[in-house]
Amino acid sequence: KFCTYCVVPNTRGPEQGRPPQQIISEARVLADQGCREITLLGQTVNSYKYRHEDGSTTNMSDLLEQLHPIDGLERIKFVTNYPKDMTERLLCTIRDLPKVSPYLHVPAQSGSDAVLKRMKRGYTIADYMEMFERIERILPEAAISSDFIVGFSGETEEDFEKTMQLVERCRFKNSFIFQYSVRPGTKAAERLPDDIPREVKIRRNNELLAVQDRVAKEDNEKLIGTKVDVLVEGPSKKGLKSPDNPVVQMTGRTHCDRIVVFDGNTRQAGQFMKIHVDDCSSHTLVGRVETVDVVTIGGLS
Repeated sequence: KFCTYCVVPNTRGPEQGRPPQQIISEARVLADQGCREITLLGQTVNSYKYRHEDGSTTNMSDLLEQLHPIDGLERIKFVTNYPKDMTERLLCTIRDLPKVSPYLHVPAQSGSDAVLKRMKRGYTIADYMEMFERIERILPEAAISSDFIVGFSGETEEDFEKTMQLVERCRFKNSFIFQYSVRPGTKAAERLPDDIPREVKIRRNNELLAVQDRVAKEDNEKLIGTKVDVLVEGPSKKGLKSPDNPVVQMTGRTHCDRIVVFDGNTRQAGQFMKIHVDDCSSHTLVGRVETVDVVTIGGLS
């Protein structure tokens, strides 16, 4: 999309999509090898479109529909998305295909139209909110995350306050927040001054992060006492509690991509587990494996 701050078009070239049959074949191979989840990656993945020799096209909705029947695959995710390409058809496809995770990473970058224009993002906040409300209508249980850049060229305190308000309104599951830094070879480096002092960038970064952490924790707290389905990935960074204790802190993710940690064992990696949520932080749900009730019949259990 040639955003003024982004060096990717200079390093990767114009946007292009791989042939869908290649992607489907790779997914089948992975599923045959025991893979339970795949993630489709693209700089603006929801813009995916492949034109065939006969003139027909395969877009993102078509690709998801072709991947969904693959035996062995249980979850399909895709990142990163561009706001103006989050179509109603794509959202309905996600809603109607149980394997496709209701998790959408849709970077906003700023809450200010003036900043978005200097970034050459190609949409306004009204456009972004129209997309957001469309997601809320079609996929009310979806988890949405975002990216933000603070301290971009010319960003005023009023511009930054609008970004804070956007995070408050949208209540993202999480946001990746960056302080603007110049990338040589980009349009911003050539044409726009890096005029926000470093200490201001740091302060805005911390203030925005505090708002994001607060709303994320408030929403995670609503899940305490519920049960969530987790695809276990492996030991968490905390790992073994002690050399003599076989219990390991395991980690996995829900269908909405929320991180969950619980006490378990390494044999659970790759399995789906029902986890009872007991606690949380801004970024993590903390729970325990849901026990199965033992029913005694005729003296045997």
